Amino acid sequence: MNFKLIAAAVALAAAGTASANVLDPLAAGGVGGEMSLTVYSKQAGVSFLFDTGVMLGDFRADPYRSWSMAGNSAFDTFLNIYNAKGASDMRWTFFGGDNSGVPAASRTMITTVNGDVTALKNGDMVNSMNAIKNIYLDAANLNPQLNVTLGGGANASGVFLEGVNGRAYFPDLLGADFAGNFQDTSNVLGGTTELFDLVRSSTSALGMPNYTLIGYATFQQQGGSYTFSVTSSIPAVPEPSTYALMVAGLAVAGIAARRRAAK
Repeated sequence: MNFKLIAAAVALAAAGTASANVLDPLAAGGVGGEMSLTVYSKQAGVSFLFDTGVMLGDFRADPYRSWSMAGNSAFDTFLNIYNAKGASDMRWTFFGGDNSGVPAASRTMITTVNGDVTALKNGDMVNSMNAIKNIYLDAANLNPQLNVTLGGGANASGVFLEGVNGRAYFPDLLGADFAGNFQDTSNVLGGTTELFDLVRSSTSALGMPNYTLIGYATFQQQGGSYTFSVTSSIPAVPEPSTYALMVAGLAVAGIAARRRAAK
């Protein structure tokens, strides 16, 4: 598998003014908006937006990557609030969209989907992208001082917002909590979920978008850091019966070793 490790500090520095395009498509170039990871907690009332610095079109061509949150001061602040409030509900979602500057029938979304992708409609996809941009991101980009105060950059790079009127949690805009516009796209810390490439099939809002499973996404704690990864296959998890066989095998080997030692 083709993995790339991009330190968060490097990604944030490289994003710079380009991060103004988080969740927003570029007017030219046909590469869409930047892919972003959002981590959030309703219990703690806080969310964190990480701009990967990778454009949707580039990610589509090379999706198997990994990003570390090590050294990311905004994420550290998020964790401090999360831990101080005794929260235990950390969830995450991954998203990139291309919703303007392209023909209506060609609008594109790449996102985690934790549900039945066949239930999606063209209209749901577009409405969700519009809601994210109009309600969440535009407000953040129009108030750079707020971003800096809360630990993000002037262009929403690595921004997190404490919950205000429920609008800090833009993963909800892609889930059942927001007017049912989209399937749930979030997963729990350590969980693996499917990542789909969705392309609007026609101008009909009721039509079903074309979809392609492009990988599996996981956000997990590894040692003292948190890492987000996209892989081409689900990480193997041994079945209970496999563990039982392993234990039985070790027991047999142990008995044999003791018998040899006793001779």
